[in-house]
Amino acid sequence: MTVLGAGTSRRATLAEADTTSARWLVLDPLDPFADLASLATVTRIAERLRAPDGCPWDREQTHASLRPHLLEEAYEALAALDSGDLERLRDELGELLFQIAIHAQLAREERAFDAGEVARRLNEKLIRRHPHVFAGTEIAGGDLLAQWERIKREEKAVRGASPSENAPGVLGGIPHELPALFAAERLQERAARVRLVPARLDLPLDIDDADFLGELLFDIVAAAREAGFDAETALREANARFAAHVARLEAAAREAGRAVESYAADEMRELWERTT
Repeated sequence: MTVLGAGTSRRATLAEADTTSARWLVLDPLDPFADLASLATVTRIAERLRAPDGCPWDREQTHASLRPHLLEEAYEALAALDSGDLERLRDELGELLFQIAIHAQLAREERAFDAGEVARRLNEKLIRRHPHVFAGTEIAGGDLLAQWERIKREEKAVRGASPSENAPGVLGGIPHELPALFAAERLQERAARVRLVPARLDLPLDIDDADFLGELLFDIVAAAREAGFDAETALREANARFAAHVARLEAAAREAGRAVESYAADEMRELWERTT
């Protein structure tokens, strides 16, 4: 700070300033980047990089041009997670956080939303989807996953389906761009929330070892390649058929005036067979 007296000025800390002889205390402007442990500083740095006198590379970026960087940082964070190296994971999560910050800054410049709106919408959603934690309500029927699906369906009914959003429903929101194997896992996980377990081939397999499972998948890909099939495409098409079947099942449930999560396991199997 600067201490101004009668015709004098000097630099001093607040503890050093003699306010009895000082006429004015001029505080130094706060450094917006001083608190490096603050999430808000990340958004301020993104804003500074995009400023007219900021970084030329950051200034020329768009949502589309940043897409591969977002994907790359997500995979690097996954690699760090798989490695078990928590320091590496910390750093990769930071890289992923910056991708969020710069996309939010771009949206702010477009007057669409900003980082604060991103945080607000996320916090509202987390609180709304956990009423058993934040509102002290009992889990309906004791089934947490069924409650989750019910709340999501109510959210979509209130706001309506966005043209850019995947069709609402049990499988809604799973990106089409996911690798086929990852997508198959997510589809089946979502289906299991409403007691829908896909029928599988009755193979004499007892899979209790990850190495064995990996070798099995590898052999299936090899067999597909030798037969002239692309395993990724074949699984992607199987995913699409499964999703279409689930959509028919949901339509039948709506016609019956029931929510899909209200079906017991045996009722769900019967409904699945009926909508084949």
